[in-house]
Amino acid sequence: MEQQLTNVRYDKALVEAAQLPKEIQELLLHSGLPQFRLAGEYMLGVHFTPLTDQGLVRTPDELVTLFPIGYEWEDPSTLFGLEEEIGTLYRLDGQTGEYSVVNTNLSLFLAFLHHYISFIHEHSRTSEPSVMTLEQVQAKLEAFRRGEIKPTAQPSSDSVRKNALHQLRQFCTEKDPVSVSDEESWWSVVLEQLEDDLL
Repeated sequence: MEQQLTNVRYDKALVEAAQLPKEIQELLLHSGLPQFRLAGEYMLGVHFTPLTDQGLVRTPDELVTLFPIGYEWEDPSTLFGLEEEIGTLYRLDGQTGEYSVVNTNLSLFLAFLHHYISFIHEHSRTSEPSVMTLEQVQAKLEAFRRGEIKPTAQPSSDSVRKNALHQLRQFCTEKDPVSVSDEESWWSVVLEQLEDDLL
């Protein structure tokens, strides 16, 4: 699995208008947010992208003002946004108006994504076997003998995967209990899908 990585930077005036904590401003303006892709797919559907035309976004109940940092899957109305001044990361469903905390800050969200990606790299289930012609098999064998193809690690056993998943859940619970405090929370759903072999 090949991981592609690019960094996304944000509009200075809008970042400053949101009065986000200094470390978040530095990240958004200078380092940028890493855009994680694996085999051409966005990790967990997370698209980091400047949504400058939207400006700051208020939740329908007008209790929270968000600086949008991206969206989920292919629906740009389902936003990821940082709470103005505080920096808590929320998910806002633009169609229903429902919103919820994803992580208490952006750094934790990035750390959780990194741990998720590591888990996928080390413990993902193998895909369906590929079908090749005799010529393709022979060409692949020759490339292997020349050292052009490196053997991949054997898939981990169920017990090793289960233990790694337990450690991932424990990491989330210890670092940011709010992120998994509710079974409907974003990270709780991700972990449940991993347990059910849906991811």
